[in-house]
Amino acid sequence: MWSLLRENREDCRQFREALEGDARAEVLGPTLREHAATCSDCAAMAEEVLASRALLRALAGSPAATPGPWFAPRVMAAIAGRELQLRQSLDAWVAVPKLAASLTWACALALLLASTWLYERPRSTPKPGAAASVESLFDPTPASSAAQDDIVISQLEKAQ
Repeated sequence: MWSLLRENREDCRQFREALEGDARAEVLGPTLREHAATCSDCAAMAEEVLASRALLRALAGSPAATPGPWFAPRVMAAIAGRELQLRQSLDAWVAVPKLAASLTWACALALLLASTWLYERPRSTPKPGAAASVESLFDPTPASSAAQDDIVISQLEKAQ
């Protein structure tokens, strides 16, 4: 591994640049070869680069790596088929915003009609006899409170 703490950083940088350009040993000058002999990090890096390039050259020369005569049309047909599937699935979702907008307007209209009907409907008036029997939960003075007060007062009068 290349180290920033080493004194010969400039030599290591030049060696790395030369390896990135071309990893053949004859391209490296005598100064860089001498540096690779003295710097273990640069020598290890050169070996790794040479090994990986040799593997890549071996793979590039194999007959399995060359495509057949119908490779490109098959790949293009597969891509076109996949794009068609994606487009069809997207077309199904295009209808959702349109449906949502229609439902929004329908609900707004229904709420408007319902509120208008509730506001304008005639209020039903209770029968005169039924008013005494119906108590409201929100009425602060219920109809039966007077009768209860009478009972409490009568009990107090008896006690005295």
